[in-house]
Amino acid sequence: MTARDYLRVDAFLVDMIGARALASAFEIGLIDRMLAAPCDLATLQADVRIDAAGLHLLLGMLRAHRVLEPAGLRLSAAFLDALVYRDLLEAKLQFANLVAPDFLHLFTALLMAPQQFMEQARLFKLFSYQRCFESTPDNLAQTARWMRLTTALTKYEAQACIAEHDFSGYRRMLDVGGNSGEFALRVCRAQPGLQATVFDLPLVCDIGRQHVAREPEAARMAFVKAPVEPVALPRGHDLITFKSMLHDWPDAGMADFLQRAQVALEPGGTLMIFERGQVQVEAGQIGYGQLPLMLFFRSYRTPETYCAQLNRLGFTDITVRQVQLDMPFILITAIKGP
Repeated sequence: MTARDYLRVDAFLVDMIGARALASAFEIGLIDRMLAAPCDLATLQADVRIDAAGLHLLLGMLRAHRVLEPAGLRLSAAFLDALVYRDLLEAKLQFANLVAPDFLHLFTALLMAPQQFMEQARLFKLFSYQRCFESTPDNLAQTARWMRLTTALTKYEAQACIAEHDFSGYRRMLDVGGNSGEFALRVCRAQPGLQATVFDLPLVCDIGRQHVAREPEAARMAFVKAPVEPVALPRGHDLITFKSMLHDWPDAGMADFLQRAQVALEPGGTLMIFERGQVQVEAGQIGYGQLPLMLFFRSYRTPETYCAQLNRLGFTDITVRQVQLDMPFILITAIKGP
């Protein structure tokens, strides 16, 4: 397997009809029943408790979208290959289905009145960061909901980053806005001598600790809770990373984070930005699975924007790599002077 093999899930997330049919097949247990053992049509209908007409329609849709072989009751070889990444496939389905009404009903507002879109869209109700400070059952449940989605994405995107950059020379890593700790976890797993600190909002850190608690790398990972007001970043790290975090902030906020990182980073240390680049519609049709990420299209910056800020802060040896995943990614590294 390669670091990009997970992208095969996108073949089953191309359009809304096929993706919705696949989501229903997961929800009613049809996929799991077909994985368990071969069966005939009557047994399948009884086991998933669906009437004949409903099963006929669903099976036809799944065949049309290559989830099933053209004949018989067998999952296709291509789908079985994608099912290796089931956690990602289901997360992308859930995420796209959740925000599909935003695209269907509010796309004109997104184009013409972005503030109105932000106020009305389900997308921004999901990512409600102001609920990440006070520990209540509702806030924990809401935060955990979007963290499941971002963690599934990061689990696989991290592998591509690790394939592109040599992490072997670092001792201590600080992942700013590190979410559940998944990115730091993957880097620590690749580098057994590395220690990592995740800096994020209080409830995110609480959920993150639980997320990594059973992993062998947990002993090398720490979580530091960020207060409401901006504070200095933790010091003592020779690598500071920003993975899919800076796009959440306007230019002034992005510049502030990079400035605080420059102050906290050890002399000679590396600052890394691994972010989605701007949406490139010309490269091909946007798939349904990319819908949630496309709705953030105004937030994605050019590499020149980040590099200009790094230059202003006195960083040297600034390098930029384009990494093509489900969307274009930018991998930027820069060195702090002595």
